[in-house]
Amino acid sequence: MLRRRWCESQDIDDTIPSAGRLDPEISSSRSLTLLGVDMHHILFVVLILIGASVANITSAQSGLPSTENSSLCTGNTSIDTIRQQIEITKTFDSTPQRITILIRAADLLWILEENRARSVFIEALELARQNFKEKNQKPSREGRLSVEMPDHRYTVIGAIAKRDPAWAKKLTNQMLQEETKETEGASITENQRTSDTVQRTAETAQKLLTAGSFLVSTDPVSALNFATASLKYSPTLSLTIFLYKLAEVNPQAADAFYLQALAAYADNSMNGFLYLSAYPFGSPRDAGEMSAYTIYRVPSGFTPNRTLQRQFVQILLNRARSFLEAPVEAPAAVHGRDPVSEAGQLWLALTRLQDQIHQSLPDLDGSVEQARQGMYSLLSHDSQRRVDQLFKGRNQPPRSFDDQVEAAGKQQDPEKRDQMLAFAVLGSAAEDLDRVIQVAERISDSDVRNKLLAWLFFSRAQAAIKDKRLDDARRLASKVPELDRRAYLYSNIAEESIKQSNDQAQAREILEEVADTVARAPSTVVTARALLGLAYLYIKIDVNRAIGLLSDAVKCINRLEAPDFSNQYVQIRIEGKTFGFYTGFQTPGFNPENAFREFAKVNYDDAFYQASNFADKPMRALTTLAVAETCLQRAVARQKSEKTKKKEKF
Repeated sequence: MLRRRWCESQDIDDTIPSAGRLDPEISSSRSLTLLGVDMHHILFVVLILIGASVANITSAQSGLPSTENSSLCTGNTSIDTIRQQIEITKTFDSTPQRITILIRAADLLWILEENRARSVFIEALELARQNFKEKNQKPSREGRLSVEMPDHRYTVIGAIAKRDPAWAKKLTNQMLQEETKETEGASITENQRTSDTVQRTAETAQKLLTAGSFLVSTDPVSALNFATASLKYSPTLSLTIFLYKLAEVNPQAADAFYLQALAAYADNSMNGFLYLSAYPFGSPRDAGEMSAYTIYRVPSGFTPNRTLQRQFVQILLNRARSFLEAPVEAPAAVHGRDPVSEAGQLWLALTRLQDQIHQSLPDLDGSVEQARQGMYSLLSHDSQRRVDQLFKGRNQPPRSFDDQVEAAGKQQDPEKRDQMLAFAVLGSAAEDLDRVIQVAERISDSDVRNKLLAWLFFSRAQAAIKDKRLDDARRLASKVPELDRRAYLYSNIAEESIKQSNDQAQAREILEEVADTVARAPSTVVTARALLGLAYLYIKIDVNRAIGLLSDAVKCINRLEAPDFSNQYVQIRIEGKTFGFYTGFQTPGFNPENAFREFAKVNYDDAFYQASNFADKPMRALTTLAVAETCLQRAVARQKSEKTKKKEKF
């Protein structure tokens, strides 16, 4: 899975245009997981479509044995299948794909064969270490984007943490100690060492916090272990992302961890310390002018903690007093923009937080104002003008759509004019669609213009679905030129329509309309997901049709080169000569692993057969493990039941 540097991903209806940087992250019901997708909306459809046992419907309709009656679905055959997939990984060309299969196999084996599972985890970790040394995990670029490849060492340790947190913590500490020794032993100059150390420690902290974020919902204890380990390294925006995610699950634990972070970074540079400025106030942005930033997704119902606010502001005030006694003119390391001095950062933070401090901590108003004036007096005339511009730039109200269009019309430079028109269109969610289309068509760059119009219809269709204006959604979706994205929208419309009706005939009609669109779409990951989702929904009303669609999904995936379903986020990129806009959407349909796991619960034999038809060996192994998991869970449940009965006898 590709991880976007310095920023999370975001749903298309929440975007903010950005010149040459990533847009902010999605809302939390859309957050990524390691192994799958949220199924609640599909299960809701299931309740509407069926009133009888799924297994009985399946058996009656297809004539095939249900999972309950399958002779292949036993604990022993499942264990053998898992062992076979472990051996098959030795034939893979891709080390990351081999690691993925080994992690899944080890996790499945853990309950029945823990020692074997530990050996497989160790094998995966050693492969991850070798891969890290060979590839050196340097960021690459996609257009204007900086893209980091995942550090698979943390992926493996994160998987281990779910089964044995103590072992994962030990492995993490060992790995971090090894990295420290390598850094200290490198033959470089002191200046290079300092610069390299800052960058590497920030990257290490980010990896630890990313690993922790993946575990927050399933294993908060292990998540906190990763996050605590990150406090030894440089702070990054990943810290606030983690805090907000933890606050969704356990607000008290998030507040307690914030206090740990506050103590750890109290003496850090302002450019680092101010990554702690958003959380206590429930803000979507940091208060300083940071070297890297995003728009944080603040959890719904988040309650700011005044105790944390006071402690943070007191540290700011203490640092301001110390600075006034012994000012230092060293600038904060703001990469890619003009640097802001420590005094400038302090002034910006206190000024941007002034209203919130007044509301929550009015007794500190005088101290804050005194510190602001003191910091401002230390700045040169140019620095004062600079921080004033930064403050006004973020706080001034956005210009209206018409004002932006008018300003663009006065711009003589065609490239800048295109940029201004594009940004007006990108922020036009509340404007009349016909008017926005007319403005978009004034953009001279045809590539930008076409991508912008496609995004416009797509985003408006999404909004219509959200508002349950399904006729409007269909009309807008029909104008989306990319057939796979159109199919994705139609599938969402179908799902919403089914929720509003319990008519199976109508459900079939809607699903067939989606199937027709998907059949004409090119073979892409988005198309494959739509087919997998359709197959699952059809199980409830026509299992034979479901099997056919599952077969179509396999054929579609077989036509893809190196199919990768690890990332459920589909990126949309609109790049002009002077700007870049990056957003995207979540594909809530199934990935192959989840689809085959759910299909196997109904018809094990056919699911197993379909999984064997994948041409891609890693895909075949992953779906085969998912199918085997169904029977393994039944075997474990049966064992527990038998043990309970024996205890009851005595």
